[in-house]
Amino acid sequence: MMPHCEICSFLPTQQLGTPDVLMQTDRWVGVLDRNQGYLGKSFVTLRQHKGSIAELDDVDWRELHQIMRALEVALKAAFSMDVANWECLMNNAAKAGEPTHVHWHLFPRYVNGTSFQGEEFPDPKWPRHLEKPIHPVSEELFQAIGDALRAQIRP
Repeated sequence: MMPHCEICSFLPTQQLGTPDVLMQTDRWVGVLDRNQGYLGKSFVTLRQHKGSIAELDDVDWRELHQIMRALEVALKAAFSMDVANWECLMNNAAKAGEPTHVHWHLFPRYVNGTSFQGEEFPDPKWPRHLEKPIHPVSEELFQAIGDALRAQIRP
């Protein structure tokens, strides 16, 4: 744990069995984002504080590959995702003078948008770079999205 690191502060609450956690390894946790601007939008966060990609060791990389592959396969199976866009952005923390913490944003992309349980998830900027749409979903739909993904995850 790194003092004043925003990500370190909420990692202890991210455990399997909570509605937002999709999967975890010894070193990484995959979490469903509450903002479902893209159906299945998630984060993959290093459970130990490391401030840059250069600090990752071989085990970090192996487990990251494992969790990335499992999430992509699950998104394809659950929602017919067309492509996964991964971003490793730590600019906001650096700009605020806070410690950076290695984590990835997973943006599932859908050529024609998609829907799940009657809710539409458009992707109007396809195939251009990402937008950051705000798409809150009900607690019930959030749980259903997470359940659909967890049912497809094969670590």
